Order: sequence, then structure tokens, then C-alpha cells
Amino acid sequence: MIVDHTGLQVSAASQEAADAFDRTLVAYLRFGNDIGELLKTTYSLDSEMVFANVLRGYFMHMMGVRALVPKAQQALEAAQRGASAATPREQLHVNALEAWCALDLAGATAAWEECTRAYPMDVLAVKMLHYSHFYMGDSVNVRNSVGRVWHAWEGREDLPTYGYMLSMRAFGLEETGDYARAESLGRAAASLNEADAWAVHTVAHVCEMEDRQTDGVAWLDSKGGYGNWNNFRYHLVWHKALMLFEAGRHDDVLALYDDGMFDPKSDEYLDLTNDISVLARLELEGVDVGDRWGVMGEKAKGRVDDKLLAFVDAHFALALGATDGAAAKDYVTSIDDYSDAEDDTYAHVAQIVGHDLCAALVAYKAKDFDGCIEALEPVRDHVNLIGGSNAQRDLFAQILIDATIRAERWELARSLLSERTALKPKNVRAWRQLALVLKTTGDDTGAQLASIKADVAGMG
Repeated sequence: MIVDHTGLQVSAASQEAADAFDRTLVAYLRFGNDIGELLKTTYSLDSEMVFANVLRGYFMHMMGVRALVPKAQQALEAAQRGASAATPREQLHVNALEAWCALDLAGATAAWEECTRAYPMDVLAVKMLHYSHFYMGDSVNVRNSVGRVWHAWEGREDLPTYGYMLSMRAFGLEETGDYARAESLGRAAASLNEADAWAVHTVAHVCEMEDRQTDGVAWLDSKGGYGNWNNFRYHLVWHKALMLFEAGRHDDVLALYDDGMFDPKSDEYLDLTNDISVLARLELEGVDVGDRWGVMGEKAKGRVDDKLLAFVDAHFALALGATDGAAAKDYVTSIDDYSDAEDDTYAHVAQIVGHDLCAALVAYKAKDFDGCIEALEPVRDHVNLIGGSNAQRDLFAQILIDATIRAERWELARSLLSERTALKPKNVRAWRQLALVLKTTGDDTGAQLASIKADVAGMG
């Protein structure tokens, strides 16, 4: 019987092919830059391997590019040819890919959940749930999808994927606010495996959410030099940029953007959203970002027909709004048209929140601050449905606050900033903004107290 590294049965031409697939899976878990080559090696050993074709299909979808959906369909058809002789576990993965090819991410998620219930050692299914729950804005199940299988993983440090499972568990805890346990497990995972970018990432998230900029920068500087990560390394640089931004080191952010994060050759959506969000944050503080928006606008124009992830849409709306107002408005209209015509997971999210969020961001870039508020404030509690992390989506909360200040909507600004400082008591920017609003509305005592809070927060 041919098995994977956890002992689960695999349909493959040889144990060598199954081992090659395991190496490919581990490369994916560590965000390695050798994933493609390892998958090619797997194919060279077994071109009909169901799992190899399934994983290729998953990768095509995870690129977030509409033009790659037909390639995912081709991978599905190849996997289906071997499905009748495959194991029940492999058949569930084929079902998941079939649903995803129909752009039914919720259906794919259901198949992965069924898989982990029956096979809690199925690392690929757990990792895919980590992805799908993340991009459906379900942080509770980002956490619980790992928790539901942990009984099988407890004490399995002997397995090469144990550390990666640990870092996924840590990230789910971070996204649901259990920062102490998240940091402890994230650091443990990084100690087990220096190649685990997700462990490094999780600890960075904790530092970001707790406004521990000095700790976060030091952590990333100590871990960010690993040379075999793929483009995810830019996302780790993005986290450093956020911490420098919150510390008021705007020149350092721009230097980091130019020298460590921006890749002129890349059109990967995570790279683009990293870049766009940093530029947008800098402009919130009145920083002149020069002509950097121009490149982002052109890249966004090349991707306006993707309409696969509402999280990406929101960032493209900002880039288009910063460079071509007419194109930005057309983009919002096209989202509305798509959601009216289609019945997939993306369309449902667009109807609930995606369209209004994009409309708000386009209005904001057009300096229609009242229009931004009217579109965004009613849906702000549902923005999680677009996916992404708490740290990533925080940009939209900051934009709403800035719009209320610019529109002189003082009562709403005061309410939002009071809420923000209660959630982030060490956030210097939020306290300074609250001090400004309170001073403007005649609450000198409150403004003085908020200024003191800002100074205290700034001292760490």
C-alpha cells in the first residue's frame, strides 16, 4: 500500500511519486519558491496522479486570476479520469475542486470539512480550509478548522508537517483575538522550523494588533532573511511597513516600499494589495507618494475582469480611484452587473458588502467624503465577509475615520475613534485623532486626556 507521510493511503504509480507529492505539499506549506519544480517532479513520476492534478487545480484558483480558471478546469478533468479508482479521501478532494471550478467556494469548503472529519491527518484539506475560511471572512473557522483535527496531531512532533499545523493553529487564534496563545504557538512553530513563513507571519500579526511596533520590527528583522520563500516574503515586508507607519516613520516606509516590497514584474494579487494598502495608508497621513500610484492603477486595469475575490476588488478600487476616476466608477458598475448576473460565492459577497465597499473607496479617492461615509458606514460591520485578515481590513476602518474627519462629521468621528481606542488602547494615531476631534467639538478636557494617552502609548 502506498501512503503519505502521515500514513494515509494515496493512489499513485509508486511510493516515490507519493513521496514527491509530499515534498510538494511541504513546499506549499512553507511558501517555498520551489513549489513549481517539485510539482513537475511529481508529474514526471506519475502524470495521472489524482492528488497532483487536484493540487494543480487548487493552485490555479489560488492565483485569483480569471484567465487561469480554464486551467483549473483542465486539472479537474485530469483528476476526474482517475477518480473512480481513487481513495474516498481523494474523491472528496476531486469534489472540492469541482465545486471550486464552478466558483462555489462554499461548496469546496464543505467538501474539505467532510474530508477532515473523516481524515483529520489530511494536511492538504486543513490547509485549504485555512484558505477558504480566510477568504470568506470566517475567522472563527480559520481557528476551529484546525482545532477540530488537533486531537489527531497532539504529540506528533515527529511528522514533518507538525510545525506547519502548529502555525496554522496559531494564526486562527490570532485572528480571533487570543493573542497570548497565538504568539506562544507561533514562536514555537518558528523554533521548530525556521522555514515556516506562516509562523513568522503569525507573530508579526500579534505585534501589529497589539501595537507593539518595536517588538514586531525586531521579530521580522530577525526572521525575514530566509532566502527560499516565494512572493509571500513581500507580505512579511508589508507587515514591517505597517509597523513603521504606525510608529510615524513615514520616510522609512517609503524606502522599504521601494527597496523591499514593490516588484515591478509582479501581478500577483497579494503583492498588489500589499502595495496599494501601504500607499493608501501613507496618504491618510498626508504623505506625498509621488507617481507610485500610476503603476498600481495600470496593473489594476489589467485585472478588472477577474472578479473572484472581493478583498482584491477593494484594493483595485483604491488604485483606480487614485489614477482614473472614470475607470474606477466603471469598475464599481461592473461589480454590480456581475453580481446581478451570476450566482457564485463572489457574487453573493459583492451583493452583501463588496459593491458598497468599492463604491465607498472610489468616492473617498474622489474626495466625496460624505459619499464614502454613506456607502461604507452601513456595511462596515460586514466588511469581514470580503476575506483577508483583521490587519489587512483595518485599512477600511481607517479610511472611514479619515472621511468623517474630512467631512466634519464630528459625532460619527468621535464615536468611531472612541470605539477604536477602546479596542486598540496603545494606538498612538487613534488617540491623536480622537484628541483632534474632541478639541474641535469643544471638549478640551477630553482632548487633553486623549493627548496624554497618545504620549503614553508612544512611549511603549
